[in-house]
Amino acid sequence: MAGERWTEVTVHVAPADADLVSTILADVTGQPASIEPQIRRIEHVDFGYEEIDAPVTVRGYAEAALPAERRAAIEVALARLRLDTPLEPPSFRELDPTDWAEEWKRFYDVQHVGDRLVIRPSWLEYDAREGEVVLDLDPGAAFGTGQHETTRLCLGAIERQLRAGAEVIDLGCGSGILAIAAARLGAGRVHAVDIDPEAIRVTNENAAANAVADQIEASPGSLGDAWPWPDDPPRDVDLLVANISSGIVLQLLPEMAAALSANGRAVLSGFLAKDDAEIETAVGVAGLVVLERIAEGDWACLVAARV
Repeated sequence: MAGERWTEVTVHVAPADADLVSTILADVTGQPASIEPQIRRIEHVDFGYEEIDAPVTVRGYAEAALPAERRAAIEVALARLRLDTPLEPPSFRELDPTDWAEEWKRFYDVQHVGDRLVIRPSWLEYDAREGEVVLDLDPGAAFGTGQHETTRLCLGAIERQLRAGAEVIDLGCGSGILAIAAARLGAGRVHAVDIDPEAIRVTNENAAANAVADQIEASPGSLGDAWPWPDDPPRDVDLLVANISSGIVLQLLPEMAAALSANGRAVLSGFLAKDDAEIETAVGVAGLVVLERIAEGDWACLVAARV
């Protein structure tokens, strides 16, 4: 809540002791404690990380400033624990009063993508210039706010490749940002699918907020046997967008190619630039030809078409 002062209690512990220390902090503060392990990236695995055997940070939070006697009580409770590794004394830090419900918003701003697209968080004012297409999109539980490089790469590709009245599939729709962009740029019909039902809920909410709910049909599912509309199989699609991991792209490329029309386009992203050679090879095996390769930072996007 705004105006409240909190005290952060931080303890560095061995991984095996983290659960026990977090339980003690939760008991003495009356608030849940967080466990922050050290991690490292797993090479050649998209979004792959593993914990390493190194000290873990445990943080607890107590309402208001902690008087000396309560701090001493926390230190005594921790010192009495039978742990695998000797415990260093905890550190205490008073946090400035903050309205946390509003604080996270400062990390988001109006974004310009491509030549015409603008992503506007709902709490910000923006006067659109002539020709701009403004997407109203709030961060939510589903992936896709325009902050990530792959989302921006896909948005730019959609702007360049979409034809008016096109039939579009957004595979792994997340927040629905790509489906909404396609609809706002002139798509006739958009099928949005994701294996996460929460993503479908968020997509439908965002589609309604952008006045394109009548153009977007969203449902849990994927291509192949998981296609949610068996009476309307995916075929003769003008544009298919898949901002997902390289492993899923490789797995679904045959179904993607089969869904495209004779002049259809596939926008593929969600993978690292160092992996795009493998994706490009698989694209050729699936009967597609790469028309465009674009990258931003460590991430890549390929635009492919039926041969």
